[in-house]
Amino acid sequence: MHATGSMVALLLAMTAVIPKAWGASPDPDFTASQGWILVHHGSPREVQKAIAEYDEITREIHPGVFRIELHPQRDGRVAVLLPDGLPAYDLVNMTGWLDTPPEEIDAYGANAWIVSPTTGTKYSLIPEVANTWGDTMLGGTLEGASIRIQIPEGSVSEIPQRVPYLQEPRIDLLSDPIRMNVTLDTNTQFGNPGFVVDK
Repeated sequence: MHATGSMVALLLAMTAVIPKAWGASPDPDFTASQGWILVHHGSPREVQKAIAEYDEITREIHPGVFRIELHPQRDGRVAVLLPDGLPAYDLVNMTGWLDTPPEEIDAYGANAWIVSPTTGTKYSLIPEVANTWGDTMLGGTLEGASIRIQIPEGSVSEIPQRVPYLQEPRIDLLSDPIRMNVTLDTNTQFGNPGFVVDK
């Protein structure tokens, strides 16, 4: 049995919208950063709304679709898990956004953990509260290295001040978390995609 021309066109259109893989990128140099975000204030729906607003303002040269899961915790915090990872640029910037979302008064206060896709080094990230502009974060490693991240550029530099590594808390994983997708840029030509420290 042969498919008609209209059926072939329909099948091609259907397969065009199905991603090859979650987090896939047309940029062969792209590797997602693994990590997760912990939001300290706000309901899961308020955190979801803030993430959706972040997604709306991003532009995509090489778009990739990434899954996000929101797991509410017994203490009122919300764990934002990233099954596919995220571009390093967005993991940092989304954390900064969730720390002080411009349009949200109920969801705020966030920190994160990120693994450099280049070096494999894990950092804990916290807002730099001394910076009233809110455009920097601080990070620390288990080995004692301390960094400052510039938001939104994503550049990372070592700093002399001691930034302690925050141990990851145990979190409750729900069988039915709030699930959402975001479309983010996987272009490796900007934003420190390997999350490497400037020399």
